[in-house]
Order: sequence, then C-alpha cells, then structure tokens
Amino acid sequence: MWKSLVAAVALLAAGGSSYAASAVNKDAQTRTLVVTEGGSKSDLALAAGETVEFCSSGCFVTLPNGDLEALTGSETIEISGGVARIK
Repeated sequence: MWKSLVAAVALLAAGGSSYAASAVNKDAQTRTLVVTEGGSKSDLALAAGETVEFCSSGCFVTLPNGDLEALTGSETIEISGGVARIK
C-alpha cells in the first residue's frame, strides 16, 4: 500500500499541479493521516521529519486525534507533539 501511495503522490506532483496541501511531521515517530480523495481512502504515513505534498484537488483528512477536516489543496498540516494543526 505504501508503494502505491508514494506512486500516486509522485504522479500528482508530476502532473503540473500548482496547488497541493502538504503535511510535515515534526515528531520523532511516524504519524498517520487518513486521506479521502475522489471517494478513495488511503493511509498517509509520515516518518519523523518528513514532509509530503498531497490533495491537489481537495480532499478530506482524518487527523491523528480522529478529527475530520476538509482541505482545498492549499493548506499545510503540521504535526507536533502528536497534535495536528492546519495552517
């Protein structure tokens, strides 16, 4: 599943999209977001210190605490201390 997600993110990045949400994990352990885009759910695991771009055309994200947020594709999710904040 991880390889599929990496491939999907790479494909979206190569598609020339100028807007995408990003997530940065400032914690020392892996954190997972659940991304629902186009009716399809996938887990987005972020290793310690990792930054990933995703959600180029809007999506829903389930944060580590279980909250569900709608993204338009221009936001940054910052995870620190196990807590996710949208900026």
